[in-house]
Amino acid sequence: MAGGLAVVLSGGGAKGAFQVGVLDALITGKKVSFDVAVGTSTGAIQAAGVAQNDIGKLIQFWTSIKGPDDIYKKRGGTFLNIITGKPSMYSVEPLRKLLKQTIDTQKIRASGKRLRIGVVNLTTGEFRLVAENADNLADWVYASCAMPFVFPPQESEDALGHDEQWVDGGVRDVTPLDAALNELPRAILVVRASAPAGPAAPKKYGSLTSIGLRAVDILQNEVSTNDLKNVNLINQLLNARDRQRVELQSLGLAGPQIAKVMAPLEMAVAQFRLVPVKVIEPPKNLYDTLEFNSALIKDAIQMGRDCVSEHWGEIEQFLGV
Repeated sequence: MAGGLAVVLSGGGAKGAFQVGVLDALITGKKVSFDVAVGTSTGAIQAAGVAQNDIGKLIQFWTSIKGPDDIYKKRGGTFLNIITGKPSMYSVEPLRKLLKQTIDTQKIRASGKRLRIGVVNLTTGEFRLVAENADNLADWVYASCAMPFVFPPQESEDALGHDEQWVDGGVRDVTPLDAALNELPRAILVVRASAPAGPAAPKKYGSLTSIGLRAVDILQNEVSTNDLKNVNLINQLLNARDRQRVELQSLGLAGPQIAKVMAPLEMAVAQFRLVPVKVIEPPKNLYDTLEFNSALIKDAIQMGRDCVSEHWGEIEQFLGV
């Protein structure tokens, strides 16, 4: 139903472990309930966990990862992949298996929560949102994680039997805030997987693969930053609206008079579906996008829990719980 809380979970590969800690602290620890969960790329995994009402299963997914081989397998050298026509650098049977074990389509449908997963059609470039009523949600979550060049696309057929390929929703929308605004929640909490861009420790990227992955990481961070560039504007506009209403009341205007004066602004707010938005993000990145290290993953999960603990006062006030 409209009017509940929404959570938006960005892309960021292995750095999505931070989001797991945040969700565990909020949902398990503070008993916060989200009615809408929107996610792209790694955020799609966390969004499915929220919609499934099973944060424990989500934690199990992440803590079961001991290394990269639990997510993807190397096919061979980059040059060999090119000349043999492979669709990606890596095969992803381990990731697909983990998603099948973790995501339960029937539980998601039974929860009553709204799920929105961002994917991109490789042929048309269309960004599409997959909802909780779709079949085989584990496959759609994988599609949202299918970073082009790195992981193979998800294959499907349209209603006319035409072949389709689906890839990472982060190609178009790393942090799908607009999708959450369309659900008309009372407030939106955005949880980013990656820290804000800033000075990085010196590091040399020597191979074609490492350079390519680093470029993708930079691009995703830039897209995510652009996705959220209007957050401050939205909140400032809503605060200005509330201050204006209080000022009119202080002048002694009656309710109908206030409503008449405020009507143009209220129409603009309604037209653009504006609601308060708060962003939670890690203070730093502990590792790169595809660096699946069990010890660092556990550290990132704990960082997410600690972030909620440290900022709970302001989070609680914002969410109104």
